Amino acid sequence: MLTWVCHHILRQSPGGVQRDTLRGDMNFAWLVILFGWWPSLAGCAKTENTMEIVVIPKGLTHEHWQSVHRGALRAAADLWAEKRLAVRIIWDGPLRERDALAQIRIVDRRISTRVAGIVLAPQHSQTMCPPVERARREGIPVVVIDSGLERPDLFAKYVATDNFRGGYLAGDHLLKVLARENRPTRRVVMLRYAVGSESTEQREAGFVKRMREEEANPTPGLPPLEFIDSGKYAGATRDSARREAGPLLQQYTRSDGTSSIDGLFAPNESSASGVLDVLKSLGQNRQVHLVGFDSSQPLLQAVEAGDVDGLILQDPYRMGYLGVWAVVHAALGYDVQSQEFLSTGEYVITRENVNSEATRGLYNPEAQARRPSTELRRSPVTGQEIRWESLR
Repeated sequence: MLTWVCHHILRQSPGGVQRDTLRGDMNFAWLVILFGWWPSLAGCAKTENTMEIVVIPKGLTHEHWQSVHRGALRAAADLWAEKRLAVRIIWDGPLRERDALAQIRIVDRRISTRVAGIVLAPQHSQTMCPPVERARREGIPVVVIDSGLERPDLFAKYVATDNFRGGYLAGDHLLKVLARENRPTRRVVMLRYAVGSESTEQREAGFVKRMREEEANPTPGLPPLEFIDSGKYAGATRDSARREAGPLLQQYTRSDGTSSIDGLFAPNESSASGVLDVLKSLGQNRQVHLVGFDSSQPLLQAVEAGDVDGLILQDPYRMGYLGVWAVVHAALGYDVQSQEFLSTGEYVITRENVNSEATRGLYNPEAQARRPSTELRRSPVTGQEIRWESLR
C-alpha cells in the first residue's frame, strides 16, 4: 500500500523521482495514509478526502488581498500537481478592513466547521488573539500572514513582509530623491495608517528610524532634515485618507499655493492614493515628493508618470502561496519552525523598474501565473528553498 501511494504522491521529473525530495514525500505518504487525505489516482475527483483551508484576509477590496488569494489558489494547485494532495481554498474575509468583530466571527465560524487549517491576516494585533487561541485549543493550526499578533505562541508560522525594513527602505529612498534635487530645505512629513495595525506600525517605525538617523548624522552638503510625524491617521479607505490629508497639506500650503513640504510618506495603498488625490487637487504633485507602500494600478501609473517618486512593494502572491503551503504542512504534523519569521521580501519600485517583469510579477495576474513554483518556495532573503521535512 505504501509503495502504491508513494508512486502517486512523489513529484516526477523527466529523469524520474527527484531524490532530494524523497524523504519529505515519504513522510507525506505516511501522513496521507494516517489521516485519510489521499486521492485515489491522479486525475480523480477530489471529494470527501479534500483538506479545507480557509484564508481570511483583512478585507476584500484592496488589490493586495486579490494577489494573496491568487497565491493561495496557486499553492493548492501545486500541492495537487506535485504531491497529489487535494486542498480546497475557502476565501472568507470581512468587507471592511476596520471591522475586527466581523473577522472574529469568521474565524469562530470556520473553527466550528472544522477546517483543516486557517491562514489569517489579523486586523488587530491584540483583538485577534482570543479567536486564534480558540483555534489552537481545537487543534486547528493557524498561519498568520501580513500582520503579526501580540502572542506568537498561538500560531504555527508567521509569513509576511519585513515591514520595518520596508519602512526603512522608503525613508532611505525619499532622502535620495531629495538629495538629487539639492533643495534649500528638507521638510518630510509622515502620515500614519491606523492604531493597532501591526504591519503599518512597523513600516512607520522603520521610516522614523531612517529619519532619526539622518537628523542625528545629516548628509554633508545638504540642509538639515526637519522630520514631522503628523500624528494623523489616514484610516482604512482612500476617502478617509483624503479627509485627513487635505487639512494637513493645507496647513503647509503657502499663500502662492506652493507647499513648504518637500517629501511625504504614506504607509499603505489607500493612504498613498488619498494623499496623491489631495496633492493633485492642490497642484502640488511633483512638487511634494511622495513615497508610498503597496500598489494599485493608479499608483503604478503615477510612478510611471512621475507623480509618485517610489513605492515599496510587498509580494502578496508569495505571501498567500507560502501561507497555504505552511498551514498544510502544519496540519499534516510537520515542524514548520514556528519561531522563525518567514519573510516574503520588500522591493523599491521607481520609474526605472516599474514595468520590469520582476515588478509585474508582484501584482499582475498574468505575470504572477508565469512565476516558477520553485521561485515562490525560495526565500528572498537566503535564496534557499523553503522545506519542512521533520515531523513534530
